[in-house]
Amino acid sequence: MSKTSDVYIVAGNGLSLNKIEPGRVLSDDVFIRTNNFFFEPDYYLGRRIDYAFMGGDPRVSPFMFETLHQCREDYSLHKWTSHDARVIRAGQKRFAENFQPMAVLDPALRAEVDSLVQAHGKQPTTGAQAALFACAMGAKQIILAGFDLYSKGKRYPFEPGPNFKSLMGQDIGNRAIDTRLHDATLDREILLLLARKGGVEIFCATEASALSDLFPLAPMRHGEAVFENRSNPPTDWASWVGLYPIGLLKLLRKGSAFVRK
Repeated sequence: MSKTSDVYIVAGNGLSLNKIEPGRVLSDDVFIRTNNFFFEPDYYLGRRIDYAFMGGDPRVSPFMFETLHQCREDYSLHKWTSHDARVIRAGQKRFAENFQPMAVLDPALRAEVDSLVQAHGKQPTTGAQAALFACAMGAKQIILAGFDLYSKGKRYPFEPGPNFKSLMGQDIGNRAIDTRLHDATLDREILLLLARKGGVEIFCATEASALSDLFPLAPMRHGEAVFENRSNPPTDWASWVGLYPIGLLKLLRKGSAFVRK
């Protein structure tokens, strides 16, 4: 059963994941992981996943879920959710029994978030969406881990594999935030709004976070740390989902890019 702590670890996949000191994050916390956490070379935040919050390109999500399914012995996955109905449909093919519908944010707070989204004309990143989910689930404290907003030069503490790069771009491991879809300022404003009006304290798991100018460093606490060494993590997205090869998706994406030109 998932933990019931008031402390939620909302984790992106940023490079700062490998900078977290023991004691900032404890095994009794509630862990929300996002998207491609299963590629991490070590278990930076342990093996228990209370909630996998999945987002990103819904066309890629079937291969992301298939890769997670191949890692099911590596992690203890309790629940997963998404804010995107298309991602949910993909995930239910492998993890139907673990699905949890999105928690509902306070209506007044939801309206303010929606107003920020409309003002910026962009969408929150999956990490910001996961923070909203944590707030809706009743978190009293949120510790942001690996939350770098693609500002560190290198995006991830792992090297994206050939399928990953072919679909998302050869520079995906070093690319800045995709300004067609997202705006780092929007994420920052949403998190500040949660801290002001969401009834939740927000901390950074490490001073290396891109948000350390907004939120204090999480205090040291006594308890069991979560880091574990790992061997043989996956190095790329699965090549097949059933009879559907990832190569076909590559062709379809190239075709749609050609049409846009």
